[in-house]
Amino acid sequence: MTRQNLFSGAWHGDTARPGTRHRVFWRPDDARMGATLYELAPGTPEDRIHMHFGAEEMFFVLRGRPVLRNQQGTETLAPGDVVFCPEGRAGLHTFSNPTDEPVEILAMSAGGFPDVVAYPEDGYAWVATRDPDPELLAKGGDPGIIARFEIPIE
Repeated sequence: MTRQNLFSGAWHGDTARPGTRHRVFWRPDDARMGATLYELAPGTPEDRIHMHFGAEEMFFVLRGRPVLRNQQGTETLAPGDVVFCPEGRAGLHTFSNPTDEPVEILAMSAGGFPDVVAYPEDGYAWVATRDPDPELLAKGGDPGIIARFEIPIE
């Protein structure tokens, strides 16, 4: 067992999404459960709405009032709210922070590979048979298959 602390440790820096940083929690090889703490700066726009075929996710709002958009519309969340996103269309989701205060969301996921992540409003999906982390590949990890393909725009 490895112990980590949710509230200490270095952020992994800015992600490709402006105004967002994250802290990924270690998980052993072949584990299906993982967690990432996200911080959304004030005014962070929503990311692309997406769904997974190969993973389930739960999101715990720790601080702030993020806006969740899913297939039912948009909803403002509050600290303590928990959102479950099952595999497939029922788990379609994205978050934003239109407020003047930072937001912290703990994301927990359970899944494995292969995974398909579909972005129906953008018209593409990714298929991955391994973790796409290039550092794992550089350490001799499974090269697997990671491919993007077009899907109908919704």
